[in-house]
Amino acid sequence: MEFSAHEKLVIVHFGELWLRGRNRNSYIKALARNVNMLLAGEDVRLDKLYDRFVIRLGRDADLGRIKGRLNHLFGISNFEIAYATKSELKSIVKLSTELLSGMDKSKVLKVSAHRTYKDLPFTSVDIVDKVFKIAKEMEFPLSNKDFESELKVNVTKDAAFVSCEKVRGLGGLPVGTSGRGVVLLSGGIDSPVAAWYAMKRGVEPIYVHIHGYPDSKDVAESKMPELLKILENYSPDPKIYYVPSHFFQLSAMKAGRYELILLKSFMFMVAEKIAEKEGANMIFTGESLGQVASQTPSNIAAEGEGIKMPILRPLIGFDKQEIIKVARSIGTYELSILPYKDVCSINSKNPKTQTTIGKIKELKKETKLGRIVARTLKSSQLG
Repeated sequence: MEFSAHEKLVIVHFGELWLRGRNRNSYIKALARNVNMLLAGEDVRLDKLYDRFVIRLGRDADLGRIKGRLNHLFGISNFEIAYATKSELKSIVKLSTELLSGMDKSKVLKVSAHRTYKDLPFTSVDIVDKVFKIAKEMEFPLSNKDFESELKVNVTKDAAFVSCEKVRGLGGLPVGTSGRGVVLLSGGIDSPVAAWYAMKRGVEPIYVHIHGYPDSKDVAESKMPELLKILENYSPDPKIYYVPSHFFQLSAMKAGRYELILLKSFMFMVAEKIAEKEGANMIFTGESLGQVASQTPSNIAAEGEGIKMPILRPLIGFDKQEIIKVARSIGTYELSILPYKDVCSINSKNPKTQTTIGKIKELKKETKLGRIVARTLKSSQLG
């Protein structure tokens, strides 16, 4: 692979994918697909070089936008903005000197080097010694431990790459490598964060939003499409089903203090049917143990009565402040706290905090919940 002198590149490192064993190549292919999907429309070309991807920048490439999109990519440990040069000590030192001249001299600097190609007349130590000396002459504060910036040299057979900007990636697995999962998405704080964690572990989300509007068209004028846009940054073009709750609400009046628990059972039944239709094999919720009345151990057990798919709760051990912190970092918090007619806000008087599977099974039969689910699904709309 040939590189032009001082060609500016983005180098993407895989991280956890190297632990995948025999399936490693399928994960790397999935990551390449996701990179190309996220960078669709950008003037770039993606090449694989040994244990990394190299993003070649065209004349019209917008580096700022590319960096922003890579910040939403699961499956990478980090990416670097680097420049290519020949695998020659003289060329490496020259390029390093040029980059040092543009770096902030008030920050403590580390100089590092690594050779993936060993058949060269110089070592990593040779590189570090020469560049370190130049940095010292430029009066950089230098340290290998408590540093604030780093000039890094990586030498391959094809070229040497010098970088002075490294961005930490999201880690995790490429979206899609763990199959599909239905995410019960409300308008609140918790479920978008649960969706984010599901995607981080490689799940392609199919969203199901159960709403309290008389018509699904009303949801399109609410905050939900905006919330979905933020989540789309992590997995483009997801499907979302808008599911009305009014059939359930009419039948659940007789449930009394069990209404909230029965609602969760209804939601899981809907989610499982949609999952079967979409080829998904798991259901995700934003539940956190003990946070509200429906999330006590006995109620969580009862809500899943009759559901054959695994119900996964990424936030089960989080407290509210931990969830809010993540929501802020991924950009969903400000939308999540806006007023919304959310079906999850149903609050029966003095809701039951303890129930049994037998009681919920009895109520499901009494309210003919299976028929209500079937009727509801017929009125659902794909967003």
